[in-house]
Amino acid sequence: MAEVLSSTEPPSAITYVGRTGGPEARIVAAAGIEFVGLSLGRMGSSRLTATPRLLTRLPLAYQQARQVISDFHPDVVLATGGYVSVPVALVARRRRIPLLLLEQNALPGRAVSWLARRASLVATSFPHTGQLLPGATVVCAGNPVRRQFWELAATDGPPEIPPAILIMGGSQGAVHLNDVVLEALPKLLGLGPQLSVVHLTGPRDHARVTRLARSLQLGDPSRYRCLAFSDQMAVELKTAGMVVMRAGASSLAEVACLGKPMVLVPYPHASNHQMANANPFAAAGAAVVVEDSEFTAERLLAEVARILFDGGSWERMSQASREMSRPGAAGAVAALLAGLAEESP
Repeated sequence: MAEVLSSTEPPSAITYVGRTGGPEARIVAAAGIEFVGLSLGRMGSSRLTATPRLLTRLPLAYQQARQVISDFHPDVVLATGGYVSVPVALVARRRRIPLLLLEQNALPGRAVSWLARRASLVATSFPHTGQLLPGATVVCAGNPVRRQFWELAATDGPPEIPPAILIMGGSQGAVHLNDVVLEALPKLLGLGPQLSVVHLTGPRDHARVTRLARSLQLGDPSRYRCLAFSDQMAVELKTAGMVVMRAGASSLAEVACLGKPMVLVPYPHASNHQMANANPFAAAGAAVVVEDSEFTAERLLAEVARILFDGGSWERMSQASREMSRPGAAGAVAALLAGLAEESP
C-alpha cells in the first residue's frame, strides 16, 4: 500500500505505527517509511491471556497513539488488524478521523471483529468475509501485493515447467515443514536430475536445518539452497515451478499473482484461520491442502510428483492460481482511502 500511496500526485505522507520491538520496525525503516512503535508487547494467541494483557497495556499505548496522531495530523487511518490497531483506531474514532480496516484473512481477527462497526469501512480480501462482520460496511477489494510481483508477472514465463520447488513456512519458519523437507530431501532431488529446491527455514531454525542438510551428503550443492529468509521473494517465486507453504493471506496473494501451483499446509493453531484462507484456493483448483498432521515426507513426494511432473496438472493449477489473483487490489484500497480522506473534517 505504501508503494501506491507514495506514487500519488502529490505523494501521500505516511507514518507506520507498529509494535515496539516487533519485526515490522526493521522492515518499515528499510523501506524508507517513518515508523513509530507502541508499547504493547506480545499478546500471545490465547484469548484467556491476550485480552487481559491488552487491557493492562492499552492506556499507555492509547496515550502514545494519541501523540502520534497529534503530531502527524492524518486525513485517514488504515489499520491492518492485530492488537496494535486498537489504540490507533480508538484515537481516530474519538477525533472523527476516517478509519479503513484492511482484513487480509478469510476469517476476521479479533481486533478487526471488534473494530469493524466502529470503522468507516472494512476492505476484505475474500468475498465471504463480510458475512462475518455484521453491522459493518464492507467492500471486497482483494489483497494488495507489492509492485515487483506484478511487474514480474507481466514478463514472459519460461517455455517449460520450471523444475524448482520453493518451500517456506512463513516469516518465522515452520519446524514441522522443515523436518518433513529434511526427511524427504534425498528422494525429492532424486525425482529428476534437473530438480532443485529453495528452502526458506525461518531465522530461528536455519542453523539446525543447514547442519542436518549437510549431513545428508546431497552431492551437487546448487540443487538445494537453504536460506533463513529472502528479501527477493518475487524473484524466488518467479523461478519456482510450485510452492509448498503455510497459508498466510499475503503469501497466497503473492503466489497467485505469479500463477504458481501450491501445496498448502495451514498452520493448525490460532483458530485454524489459515485453513479458511486455503480452502478457496483448493476449491478453485489452484492448490492441494494437506492437514499439518498429515504432512509427511511420503505425502510431499507424492504431491510434487503429481504436480510438477504432470504437465496437464501443472497447467490447470497454474491457470487456476493466476485466476485467484486480484491485480487491482492495491489501487482499489488506495481509492477507498482517497474517498474517505475527502470526507475527513
